[in-house]
Amino acid sequence: MNAKELLESYAQGDRDFSKRSLIGLILTGANLSGANFIESDLEEITLDIANLEDAELNLANLIRANLSGSILIQANLNGTILEQASLIGANLSEAFLIESDLSDAILLEANFTNAFLTSANLTRSRLCRANFANAFLTGACLNGADLRGANLTGADLSRANLTGANLAGADLSRANLTNAKLNWVNLANAKLIGADLTGTYLSSLKSIEGTDFKDARNAPNSVEIVNIEEVNPNSIGI
Repeated sequence: MNAKELLESYAQGDRDFSKRSLIGLILTGANLSGANFIESDLEEITLDIANLEDAELNLANLIRANLSGSILIQANLNGTILEQASLIGANLSEAFLIESDLSDAILLEANFTNAFLTSANLTRSRLCRANFANAFLTGACLNGADLRGANLTGADLSRANLTGANLAGADLSRANLTNAKLNWVNLANAKLIGADLTGTYLSSLKSIEGTDFKDARNAPNSVEIVNIEEVNPNSIGI
């Protein structure tokens, strides 16, 4: 099925495009809200500024896909592979990304407000200025992720692994970080106002210069600070 055939089929009322091979199709700006792409192969597909609200993308292959600026509100992407995908400025508020693979993805300024990312893999993902307000990231892997300036207010990061992540300037106010791993993390100028740090691993932080721990639960009295230039990524499993 090519792009023209898919759009014509959708216009005629068809919503089931599951288990299809749609590799590399160009669907810029397409309206595919509510469409079913479960288990479809969408590798390197172009869906920038497309409307995929309420779409079903469970277990789909979206490796290196372009979804920048797309609308994915309440979309279902559980178990979806989004490795190296581009979702710059995409709106994924209230979307389901449980156990999805977003490793090495480009997610600058993406909106994950109230999204479900339980046990998701965001290793080395680029998340500068992304919005995770009140998102569920329980058990998520964010090893080496770039979260500079990200909004994580009220987010549930319990048991999340943020080893080696860059959280400089991030806002984690009221975030739940119980039993999370923040080893080798850069927290320079980050806000953890009212955050819950019960059982949080905070050893060998790169920087806490300007970090605000006001009213944080179980905030550290002192931590071991290491020189960023001396950090060996191989030693932290990135």
